[in-house]
Amino acid sequence: MAAEIPDEIPPDCTVYRLAKKEDIKPDGTPKSSCFSDKAEEDGSSNYMSVFFSDEIQTAGKSVLDLQQAWGADKYTVLAFRAADLREQGERLWRDAIDEFPGHGACKRANSANRTLPQKRNLAKIARVAPELL
Repeated sequence: MAAEIPDEIPPDCTVYRLAKKEDIKPDGTPKSSCFSDKAEEDGSSNYMSVFFSDEIQTAGKSVLDLQQAWGADKYTVLAFRAADLREQGERLWRDAIDEFPGHGACKRANSANRTLPQKRNLAKIARVAPELL
């Protein structure tokens, strides 16, 4: 029987964000531009795509698989804890896609787009996923 994935993202769940390698500074921290919301052309969504470790693991996948799915030569994977994102005023929810398990969304709790200072705060707490180091 498959493990039950809760709708609510647990506070200790690792949240991953794909980032272009060119957007990682020499000190290993990401640029604030990595944390912008992306609106779909049809207006159906406007959020930052993320992936949740609990679903990735339940599907038998890893962070390395996530990176390779988008191109390990172009992308790295940044990691947060769900609780840390919520402390920064972010809201998280699951939003499955066919391409890879564990996809979700991250948006300001008030549904506004992130300001530059808010993006900088996210950049300060994001780190390259330890599994990739």
